[in-house]
Amino acid sequence: MRNSNLRWVILLGAVTILSIIAMQTYWLTQRWSHETRSFDQTTKIALSRVAHKMATINKSTLPSGEVIKKITPNYYIVNFSDVIDANILESLLLAEFSSQTNYTDFEYAIYDCSSDDMVYGNHCNLIDSDKPTKSEGTLPKYDEFSYYFGVKFPSRQEDMRANTMSSWLMALIAAITVIFFSYTIWVIFNQRRYSEMQRDFINNMTHEFKTPLTSIQLSSDFLSKQPVIQSDERLKRYTELIRSQYQRLNTQVEKLLNVARLESGEFKLKSERFDMHELLDEVLETKGAESGIEGRVFNRMFGAVHTLVVGDRTHLGSVVSNLIDNAVKYSPADQPIDIITANDHGNLTLSIADRGIGISQAHQKHLFKKFYRVPSGNVHDIKGLALGCIMSRKSCRCTKAISMCRVNWAKEVRLHFIYQL
Repeated sequence: MRNSNLRWVILLGAVTILSIIAMQTYWLTQRWSHETRSFDQTTKIALSRVAHKMATINKSTLPSGEVIKKITPNYYIVNFSDVIDANILESLLLAEFSSQTNYTDFEYAIYDCSSDDMVYGNHCNLIDSDKPTKSEGTLPKYDEFSYYFGVKFPSRQEDMRANTMSSWLMALIAAITVIFFSYTIWVIFNQRRYSEMQRDFINNMTHEFKTPLTSIQLSSDFLSKQPVIQSDERLKRYTELIRSQYQRLNTQVEKLLNVARLESGEFKLKSERFDMHELLDEVLETKGAESGIEGRVFNRMFGAVHTLVVGDRTHLGSVVSNLIDNAVKYSPADQPIDIITANDHGNLTLSIADRGIGISQAHQKHLFKKFYRVPSGNVHDIKGLALGCIMSRKSCRCTKAISMCRVNWAKEVRLHFIYQL
């Protein structure tokens, strides 16, 4: 992945995740605040009704000022200026809270003036009266009131968490997403580092190969010119074998170096106008003299009239040479290879077609990937590094050409390259 693409992925991912976290935090805060306000308002209204009903029963009046005071989020006291009957209070509390849906249980206590202490009343479960409950058995006093009772909701926090469970679940999912995204970014950076190390290793390795290859070439040329070699057919055959293997190894090393240069942007193209047909004739003439290709039939189906293109002549020659090498490797020796040119909508189209083993639809989309081979099990009957197609595509992109692959029912593989005139 390119640096610019990676930066955009990280930026968009971070913005998206931060937006989700911000929305979840805001929603959770608002939900919690709404639940708290709603419970507080409903509780004060219910306790106010209980206080007024008790005052009516006692034929007394409620004290002026603040009647209901919230001590803690789950504990309220009600100021009352008369004696409080515990039985009447419990029945009124049960009647009032039972009509509401957001109450599960409560406990109450009455302040005793004689002992100056809170006398615990009872714990009431509004949902399941047979269910055992845990209670503190005492409620705190409030020194500013003389006659009052207190009501506590011991399971208030649990109810709040249950009511906001969906929001907490979404917050948990957002947290997991952040962890997963962070891990993914860490993996990407590690993979980039490993890829750079691998690329540096391949570049260093190929450069190290160049020195011994040059020595092998010079030695082979020197030996082939010696009279004793020229007079001995067996030795002459050995020197030709050394030269051919040198050419093969040197070609693979050059492909690796060229791919590395293309990926790093170090490959400099020299634009010039040249005739495509002349270039094709030169490449075919050179290929016809290479070992392993002698005797192959190349059908020159040159149908293009306008053949002058602008590009790097040497580079495009290497592209054509790579494509012909692939066609030779993947087709029988008795099958011809078609080199086709045509003019189409002001462009020059070059096609290399072979009648070989073909490429299945599932593997065609991977054809232009580096080091990709069509799987053939444990059989390794095709030599090479699988770099010809990727080099051709990258070279075409550098020259603003278009590349594509087509395979028909007869397993004829056609590689198309479209060049602007």
